[in-house]
Amino acid sequence: IDKNSGSCTARCPAMEEFGAKTGGETKEEALTHLNNILLIILLDLEEKELEIPTDKMVINGAKITINTGAE
Repeated sequence: IDKNSGSCTARCPAMEEFGAKTGGETKEEALTHLNNILLIILLDLEEKELEIPTDKMVINGAKITINTGAE
C-alpha cells in the first residue's frame, strides 16, 4: 500500500504483470479493489490451467489469501 496525495495504491508484485495494481481513496478501499482484481486474475489463470506465480519477497506488506470457491 502506498499513500499519495490523498489516495492509496495497492499492488501485488507477483501478479502485477497481470494487472494487480489499483487504488482507492482509503487503504481499505484499495485493498478491496485489489482483492477483486486478484480473484478475477486467479480464476482466469485457473481456467487457462496456468501456474499461479509466487512472490519472492513480501516487504512492508500483507499476505492475502483468496478463496475462489473452486475446487
